[in-house]
Amino acid sequence: MAELWQMSGLALGEAIASKEVSATEVLEALLARIEAVNPTINAIVTLAAETARDEAKAADQKLAAGDAHGPLFGVPVTIKDLIETKGLRTTFGSVHRQDFVPEQDAVLVERLRAAGCPILGKTNTPEYGCKFATDNFVFGTTRNPWNLECTPGGSSGGAAAQVAAGMGPLAVGNDGGGSIRVPASCCGVYGIKPHFGRIPSWPRHNGWYTLNHEGAIARTVRDAAAMLDIMSGPDYRDWKSLPAHSENYLSACDGDIKGLRVAWSPTPGYGKVDPEVLELCQAAAHTFADLGCEVEEASPNIPNPDQIFLGLIIPRVLVQFEQELPPNFYEQSDPMGTAFLPIGQTMSAKDAVSAIYGNYAMWDTLIPFFHKYDLFLTPTMATPAYGLGMFGPSEVAGEPVGSPLEPFFTFPFNMTGQPAASIPVGFTQNGLPVGLQIIGRPYAEVTVLRASARFEEARPWGSQWPNL
Repeated sequence: MAELWQMSGLALGEAIASKEVSATEVLEALLARIEAVNPTINAIVTLAAETARDEAKAADQKLAAGDAHGPLFGVPVTIKDLIETKGLRTTFGSVHRQDFVPEQDAVLVERLRAAGCPILGKTNTPEYGCKFATDNFVFGTTRNPWNLECTPGGSSGGAAAQVAAGMGPLAVGNDGGGSIRVPASCCGVYGIKPHFGRIPSWPRHNGWYTLNHEGAIARTVRDAAAMLDIMSGPDYRDWKSLPAHSENYLSACDGDIKGLRVAWSPTPGYGKVDPEVLELCQAAAHTFADLGCEVEEASPNIPNPDQIFLGLIIPRVLVQFEQELPPNFYEQSDPMGTAFLPIGQTMSAKDAVSAIYGNYAMWDTLIPFFHKYDLFLTPTMATPAYGLGMFGPSEVAGEPVGSPLEPFFTFPFNMTGQPAASIPVGFTQNGLPVGLQIIGRPYAEVTVLRASARFEEARPWGSQWPNL
């Protein structure tokens, strides 16, 4: 048997169910790994060791009584520090909320607890999730396990770095513009945002509410699928949550993908791509052809929708901050995260409606494309992980970027709400991971997961570990 910290979530769940190992032993192995490497990575920022021990002990007692259930029963999970955990500090990466201890769990945390998953702790995030890097004034900087001088991405950078470094195979993140997929790409792990509303988002945070997708970052595709099975399903507290569905995502990973119509493009229609990223992602697209998919190079040719995206999000975040934070919040806030907010001060109501209409127009462009194709493949982002303290890459392929969002090919699919994942496809010559984005049709998480699982079987990544 591999060391416990190296095992997938489902492998640990199976070992616990068969009583080969106890949930308490699994937890202690992960706590030892955290003690060894987290001081270097700074991924887990609030460790819930004692309550997790109580929860692991309770899981072992239920197992002994024959009351255990579910493939991840007894397997610890972390929660991003933007998501409420009852009795466990939730700071949103902000000095304004650094002492906040929620009185209720988020819906997805309720469900994970009910499934017998001990809550291991909270993972680092930039302040209110407002950039593609992970650092803040409360906990400092999270580093990429593959290169400590590089970012793990953001805003679920703590979650991705935790999983990549072996501090637990399961992590909950959320994604308002790429915040699961970008860190998954930077850290060489699997991350998926299901269709908008598939996992309820409550308590509601008004700024990101219309773009935010709750999701999973994990060592394997099936681990992520099993997490979605636990967390998905309607809850009336989130008025955007989707109706119940009959799919079991873990079982769906076993299906065939022969005959799927797959479009591959180096970009969604905007931006440039690093040559090494392009080479690795193009080879990955060829692997889907080897698996029996009908792959062709095609793109919806989306013009960069960054101004539409900013027009959708900035007024909402600005009003949220003005309602919830002190009047002088700028003075103690991350200047990189708040740099966009002045745009909101000058926007008119017509500007805001224009952004909404621009979103509609992008949807109208994409729908005919997804009538033709089951999946769309692009690089998750234009480069590998970049330096610490940066919003994103300042140049791609030796040329300056046209806008801060240009290197990221993720945010258009928050605007449309479609399911999308990032899978690891290899490493650059400098040893940095690269991710391929798999975008599905609306509501088609099953297709995304099944395609991801077939690719993982053909090109497995789970046995690769950073040298820590």
